[in-house]
Amino acid sequence: MRTPVVAQHDAQAMYAQLIELQFEPERLDEVERLVHFELLPALREEPGFSGATELLDQGGGKALLVLLWETEFEAHRASLAGSAPFQLAFATILQAVGSDRLAATVWEVRARA
Repeated sequence: MRTPVVAQHDAQAMYAQLIELQFEPERLDEVERLVHFELLPALREEPGFSGATELLDQGGGKALLVLLWETEFEAHRASLAGSAPFQLAFATILQAVGSDRLAATVWEVRARA
């Protein structure tokens, strides 16, 4: 049996920005193209960006984007005042999903393996 690892809160904290997308299932290919070819390259240029994971419910037309940031400030700043390519990528995704705003929240990452 493996011994559980307990995360300790320290200066190496990381923050996750959770973004929820809902779209018509027939727009899945368009949303995927935008995430992979516009959003992810733009994110790689953002200060403090540490990684991304996409969770997808194909049939339900839902996606969760988990964007990892080095600091809480960077996680909040990205959605408010990110670079022009980053903002353009999100605006294009919003247009594709038929929304005018993102449902985004910021969470402290307490455990990673």
